[in-house]
Amino acid sequence: MKTRNSALYALGLAAAITFGASVSADAQARPTRPRARPTTRIPVRKDVPPPPKTDTVIVTRVDTVTVRRVDTLTGPTVMRYDTVTRMVYPPLQRLPGLFFGIGAGSTIPMNNIRALVKDSWGVQGQVGYFPMNSPLGIRLDGTYGQMHARETDCPTCSNAKLWTVGGDLILRMPLDRTSKLNPVLYVFGGGGWANFSDVDPRYTAFLRTNSEPLWKSEGNWYYDVGPGIDFGVGGLHFYAEGKYLTIMTDRKNVHAFPVYGGLKFY
Repeated sequence: MKTRNSALYALGLAAAITFGASVSADAQARPTRPRARPTTRIPVRKDVPPPPKTDTVIVTRVDTVTVRRVDTLTGPTVMRYDTVTRMVYPPLQRLPGLFFGIGAGSTIPMNNIRALVKDSWGVQGQVGYFPMNSPLGIRLDGTYGQMHARETDCPTCSNAKLWTVGGDLILRMPLDRTSKLNPVLYVFGGGGWANFSDVDPRYTAFLRTNSEPLWKSEGNWYYDVGPGIDFGVGGLHFYAEGKYLTIMTDRKNVHAFPVYGGLKFY
């Protein structure tokens, strides 16, 4: 059995040697061809790394600022708040432009004729005009009144009468136009025509110069000056004033001071 295996190994080895020798001889018998070289030279370059990528970054900065005003005191922190106060003023009261007035009062004799006659009644009417709210205005007025005879000196004497027509320039001065009373002071001055009637010769006998009475029934020019006040009550407009009259005669001037109070309409 061993003899058979040995014979098989020997045969296999001989076959392998024979096949290898055959191949080697065939290779040596073939002619050797030269290696082909390319005609175009392929350049070989060293790889260069790409430049680094530049990133564009936009930065938006938003600052939020909170402002607080703090007053620091020697104590706890106090927050201060500003308070705005709106002042509301009452409306201004109206001043008259065109106006009318009627009044009543007293006719008061002055100076030299006061020893002969005494106070009595009087009435007045007036119309005037102020341009817009101007302090200056004008007016026309007319008056009528009497001066009563003194009963102790001349109980049967008649009462003297006086009427006047004239014009004045007025300067007014409002005191408080926000008040409902709306008081307005004014002063005036002007002149006109005055006429006396029923002057009894018996009580003018004391005022004679060269047998001529110094006061008699006649008409003469006069000038006047005086103060006054306007005010409102319950929707009505009242006034009160006095005017000092100097009546010019060809002998000696006669003086009177009538005072009036009444209503104005405008």
